Amino acid sequence: MLGTILQKDTSYYKDMTKEVLRSRKELTIMEEQSGRVGDEVNSKTGRRQSHHAVIIRKRKRFLLMALMAVGLFTLSMATTLGIYSWFNPDTDLLAWMHKSQTTEEGEVVPLLKERFNLLILGVDERLDDLGRSDTMLFFSVPSDGSKPLLISIPRDTMIWKKDIQDYDRINNIYPTDGIDATVQTVRNLFGVPIDGYIKVNIEGFVELVDIMGGVRITVDEAMDYDDPYQDLYIHIQPGEQILDGQTAMEYVRFRADGMGDIGRIERQQKFLKAALNQALSLNNITRIPNMVRQGFSMVETNISLNKLLSLANTVIRNGLTEFESVTLPGDGLYYGDASVYMLNIQEMYELIAEKMIPEEQDSMYLKLLQQKWIVDYMQIHETALTRAQEIWEATGMWLSESEYQAWLTSLTPPEPEPDPNENPGESGETQEEPSPTEPLEPPSTEEPQTPTPITPPTPITP
Repeated sequence: MLGTILQKDTSYYKDMTKEVLRSRKELTIMEEQSGRVGDEVNSKTGRRQSHHAVIIRKRKRFLLMALMAVGLFTLSMATTLGIYSWFNPDTDLLAWMHKSQTTEEGEVVPLLKERFNLLILGVDERLDDLGRSDTMLFFSVPSDGSKPLLISIPRDTMIWKKDIQDYDRINNIYPTDGIDATVQTVRNLFGVPIDGYIKVNIEGFVELVDIMGGVRITVDEAMDYDDPYQDLYIHIQPGEQILDGQTAMEYVRFRADGMGDIGRIERQQKFLKAALNQALSLNNITRIPNMVRQGFSMVETNISLNKLLSLANTVIRNGLTEFESVTLPGDGLYYGDASVYMLNIQEMYELIAEKMIPEEQDSMYLKLLQQKWIVDYMQIHETALTRAQEIWEATGMWLSESEYQAWLTSLTPPEPEPDPNENPGESGETQEEPSPTEPLEPPSTEEPQTPTPITPPTPITP
């Protein structure tokens, strides 16, 4: 259909252009044959005018007609192509107007057609241990050219685990239930779809950074930490430098700076931004598809290679060298004696709605806050936060309830034990005798009352 339309338009405007050129050629021949500059009488004004002036005016008119014909032809072609591309987006006929969509070998790479949500897991695997997902990132790439969003999920984030009817840390899901359960947990927590995951272990991360030729970054302060159990020895000096794979792995795992997991998350976000900026530099853009192919064998993922290439190409084409990075809002608190990161779920949902959910769907999305497990979670968070503040005001420390009770006990001096060799009469104290008029009370026969146990939170059914 498109070919027929284009053929008709082309034939029409070609014939029109030929006619204009033929008329212009005949006028030129007439001028040469006359060999004179005679006078003619203008039929409208009756004035005599130069024959040469008449020829020039006619030439201008014909030239204007030719330009109009070419302009109409161009406009018609553009309109036809535009309408066809609108109703047939898969053809991408106007791709020549954008940046290159091809690899170094000339292979065409498609673009994402809708937002793509990716869960990235960094797993500390050992030979005899699956390890835990100590790094968890939610990366959302829009297809409309707006900024991507990177959400860091603290590893101690408290989540509701339905199978045990209790709360747990999110990084315990992977070693006990596997990667699919981890993806499902994050999907339920955020209330948005997750289109795929990438799991990378320490060795894979080291190789990926080495493929890039290292990453240039400024280390803010000296890092020194030794952990023989994890075979982790970190010694990095401050200053701008290129981190190879091994040093980069040490940089993103370091957490001995007094800020714990939150400090490590900030360094991970800083590293990812530096790596992305370096990958999207002019020297590396055409190499990215090859880098993706090389890295594909070093990770575990449920995403096809073509989809990963489309993801990379969308980032390149839209110039997404900057992305917005946030950490889930919450507080480090105690649930019982377990130190966890309790989420501020209301704030988290409002953040996701603002950054990812279309405005017309905001109200529907925020209705997820009415789920029972979320209502109970928010109540537990509020109670724990209030209690933590009370303990802080009393002790100046963040303590669990049992630690606080132990602290109170340490403040109470023990009662002195009586000396078995001491005669009651020698102490110089006179013991008060019961009044003969008052009868002695018989010993109580009631059993001592057992303290009422503290009722744990009611199990929550999501």
